Amino acid sequence: MSRHPQGPRKAPRGKDDQRGSRVGVSRFLWNSGRSIAAGALMWAAFPDVGAWYASIISLALIIAVVDHSRAWGAIFYAGLFGSVFWLPHVHWATIASGGWLPWVMLALTQILWWMLWGLCVRIFQVWPWARTLRGSIAFNIVAWTGIETLRSATPFTGFPWGKIAYPQVDSPLGHLAPWGGEVLVASAVVAAAVLVRWAFALVPDFEGGRWYSRPAMLVGLVGILVLPALVPLYAEQQAGAVKVGIVQGNVEIPGAKTYAIEGKVTGNHVAVTEELLEATPDVEVIFWGEGALDRDPRVNALNERLVTDIVDKAQRPILVGFNEYDGQKEVIRNLYGPWYPATAPTPGLGSLYGKQLPVPFGEYIPFREFISSLATEAAQVRVDMEAVENSSRLDVMVGEGRSLPVATGICFEVAYEGLLAEGVRSGGQIIVIPSNNYHFRTSPESAQQAQMARFRAMEFSRSAMQVSTTGESVLIRPDGGVLARTGRQSGEFAVGTLPLRTSLTPAAWMGYWSGYVMVGGLAVGIIMSGIVGVVRRYRSGERNVRLKAE
Repeated sequence: MSRHPQGPRKAPRGKDDQRGSRVGVSRFLWNSGRSIAAGALMWAAFPDVGAWYASIISLALIIAVVDHSRAWGAIFYAGLFGSVFWLPHVHWATIASGGWLPWVMLALTQILWWMLWGLCVRIFQVWPWARTLRGSIAFNIVAWTGIETLRSATPFTGFPWGKIAYPQVDSPLGHLAPWGGEVLVASAVVAAAVLVRWAFALVPDFEGGRWYSRPAMLVGLVGILVLPALVPLYAEQQAGAVKVGIVQGNVEIPGAKTYAIEGKVTGNHVAVTEELLEATPDVEVIFWGEGALDRDPRVNALNERLVTDIVDKAQRPILVGFNEYDGQKEVIRNLYGPWYPATAPTPGLGSLYGKQLPVPFGEYIPFREFISSLATEAAQVRVDMEAVENSSRLDVMVGEGRSLPVATGICFEVAYEGLLAEGVRSGGQIIVIPSNNYHFRTSPESAQQAQMARFRAMEFSRSAMQVSTTGESVLIRPDGGVLARTGRQSGEFAVGTLPLRTSLTPAAWMGYWSGYVMVGGLAVGIIMSGIVGVVRRYRSGERNVRLKAE
């Protein structure tokens, strides 16, 4: 009986596939874990945790993940990263709306932008130089700052919350704010993150690396984090100083029921103002928050009497906020301005600033009929708030004919860099952000907003204040330092002397333009990268056809 010779034994069919599948699952779990960690670290960079350095580690982690992913993987991991950050970061939306749908929809709009960022990073890597250190820093800066600018402006008025520049008010990188605003500070954060990502990579996957590459990156990282501290932040007065008092009258929860009681919120502010005057009678001007008057005092006798009496008692102007209802248009306007005592040359209500950028889905409903049919929470906003076209500079007469030019933005408008830059460029010597945070109770929302106010102070080299109906209310020096801070959900006041400044920083001159430049760079980069990708695929196809023919 003869035997036929046998060749080498073949591996069982599917064994390589199983091994590849296990590797794929392990890679997926590893990348997902890093993406989740990156999102958690980014969340920790903002209030209430406030660990600014976590933003750098966060970006380093997610950039490392996206660098090694295909396009769909980059989109998925960037979305996972965004979900872990945005859902807890804006969880206060559930308190304001009373439901989960507005919260999830708000977070989703921002998560989608971060997913687009992940795709852009992958698209840029068609270029050979993108795998070098300088190339990686450059395209990551353009991708991140370009996407941040876009999501801050669209859809509708955008949502410029959660920018990586804001936590840097407590880091040396904040010293760059006067020279380039949010874009320059964010660029420094991204550059530091890329250095961390490559200096600590488990596998040296960058091109052009040498034995000294990692130590050189660490030196560069230290330089980015330390050298900005040498850039001075100016806080000395240039046009004198002003002693201000901020009044946080409080809005008892539930806020809607408190506002339903005529004169209740106004009376709360009157009571705390009387405490302020008794403790510090020499303040020059007093600030109340957005909505501190629960009715329009021009048509409501009780509110008119309450505010007139306390202003006449104080014998100094009090800046007040209230809503104006326009019955012809069936809209409201959010207004803020000074009320002068009877002894003033022009007593009563002075010039007013009107909110320019109402919050979509919070203060007005886009596509109202359609949206209201889907979300009952949205229908709670029965009357839309109308945007007011006016300058963000507001003049207040203080003392004997002295005019105090104020750059102001109401509540969420603190997040709009160009709006406050216009008020500063037009002569504003101090920044005032009246706010009404009762919707968010003791959540971190008001602290997030106060962090932005601190960034604006540093950016424009102006004293600033956030004055809320319920807290946090903050007095801020031009260098971003906090002079006084109140608690949340309480009736308190704070007093401080703030320096007035007139010089303009480069950031004040630029306004939104630095962001527009980055958006332009992003658009050009995507178009050119797309062309290169198509050309490469065409040439690869021709090469394959030629090889088959041979």
